[in-house]
Amino acid sequence: MKRWTTRLSLFLILLGVPAASPAGEQVHLSFTPADTTVAPGQSGRLSVVVADTIEIRTIDITVAFDTTVVRSLGGGRGALYTNSGINTFWGFEENAPGTWYGYAVLMGSGLFIEGPGELYYWDFPGLVDGVSPIISVAVYVSTTDGSWFEEVILLPTTVIVHDPLSAVGDLPPLNQSLELWPNPFNPRTEVRFDLGRDSWANLTVFDARGRQVVVLRDEYSSAGPLVSRWDGRDAAGRHQPGGVYLFLLQTAYGTASTKGVLLK
Repeated sequence: MKRWTTRLSLFLILLGVPAASPAGEQVHLSFTPADTTVAPGQSGRLSVVVADTIEIRTIDITVAFDTTVVRSLGGGRGALYTNSGINTFWGFEENAPGTWYGYAVLMGSGLFIEGPGELYYWDFPGLVDGVSPIISVAVYVSTTDGSWFEEVILLPTTVIVHDPLSAVGDLPPLNQSLELWPNPFNPRTEVRFDLGRDSWANLTVFDARGRQVVVLRDEYSSAGPLVSRWDGRDAAGRHQPGGVYLFLLQTAYGTASTKGVLLK
């Protein structure tokens, strides 16, 4: 079930919005700019953008981030809403450390904004050198009549906080290639990569909708070639369905990603 705040749930009920009859269409969203870099103390903005030419009434999104690297300044409805001239009920909340929740819904039945364009934004400052994963915990989009699109894809990105005057800039960069072997695979594959220096390294698998499946590595690692293995299961040990998966590597001085195909 969708997890709504009390305020938005009550408002949608008053508007007579249907609970969840799927619109039966796939929606592609993205974080923009992807893998953005800011200096410690510098502020940045990350937008949630729709790539498709579709009619949209509501966005409802929860995003997770690393509070040791960045903090939240706030967020709000995107340019598609503000430029539409239509009254919009929207909000931004932080009910737990490391997550934020935002929503925007047009006030009135039969109304819509049309993509592509910005649906929501988040403002943040960098705190210290590091890499913060930006992951959509949950995201929902509704169409003109209030029914929810059946599938919304929003892949993760990162915010890189880096002081250009620090010694990190003189260190060897991350080899920007992740190699999967075999690929396609069933059900096991090896993820091979090379660290140019000792660093914290996080290697995470996401499904095609941007949902975290399992963390393969999250530790301080020595420089040099490394190998992690995935057996096609999630963090709870459940076998995953066939399809495309994203492998995202994050270190203190760079990120790399690749896609793999699990055959069933």
